[in-house]
Amino acid sequence: MLSRRFVSWMELRLLINYKRDPREQQGLDAVRATYGQQSSILAILLRGATTILFSPGDLLNLWEHARVMRDHGGAFAEVGAFKGDSAEVVCKAKGEREFYVFEAFAGLRSGGATDERFRAGMFASNETDLRRRLEPYPNTTVIAGYFPETAAPITDMRFSYVHLDVDLYEDTLAALRFFYPRMLPGGRIISHDYGQCEGVWKAFEEFFADKRESVEPMGAIQVLVIKSFDLSLDMDPRDCSP
Repeated sequence: MLSRRFVSWMELRLLINYKRDPREQQGLDAVRATYGQQSSILAILLRGATTILFSPGDLLNLWEHARVMRDHGGAFAEVGAFKGDSAEVVCKAKGEREFYVFEAFAGLRSGGATDERFRAGMFASNETDLRRRLEPYPNTTVIAGYFPETAAPITDMRFSYVHLDVDLYEDTLAALRFFYPRMLPGGRIISHDYGQCEGVWKAFEEFFADKRESVEPMGAIQVLVIKSFDLSLDMDPRDCSP
C-alpha cells in the first residue's frame, strides 16, 4: 500500500506539470481532491486501511470520458464503487446526467478457477459512507446488492457511460451482457483491472470476439470500448433480460 501511494504521488506530480488544457485542469483538481481524502500513512500501517486503488491517470481518464459523454444523451452507470473514489470523480464531470452507482458492500463473490487469487468478501465497504459521500451530487442513485440482480430500475434505460470495476470473470461478463445492448451509439464502456485481472481480460475478449467494436487497452490497467455507430445493430433494451 505504501509503495502504491508513493508511485501515485509521483504520477500526480507529473500530471500537474504536463497538463495545460483548462478542462484537464478541472479534472486534475477533482483527482487531487480525491487523493486528499485518502487514509493517512499511519492508518495504513496501524489499521490496515486501504489507499486509493486507482492511479491518478486512471481517475483522470474516467473524468475525461465522463465529461465528453455528459451531453451524449444516455444515463451513466458504475458497477463496483467500493469506497466511491471513481464515482465521485465522475460526479464532478457529469453535470446533471443521471448516474446509477451499483455496489454490493459485502465484497466480492467467490471467483472460479480464473479468479482464484480473490476470495469472497474482499473489498467489502460501508454503505452509509458511500451514500453520504455521493449525496451532494444531483441525480446520483446508489443501489445496493450484487449486479445484475439489482438491475431492475435501469432495465429500460439507455447509457452513454458505463464504468466496471468488479474484478471477477463472471461478474464482468454479466455486466457486459446487460449494458452492451443498452449503450447508445458512441457510448463508452470502461473497465478497471483489464491489465491485471485475468478474469476481466477473459470476459472482454470472449464477449467482444464476435462484435464490431474494438477492445482498446487504455494505460496499464484500464480498457475502453466505444459502441458502434451502426444503428442497424442497435437493439431495443426492452428485448434484453437483465
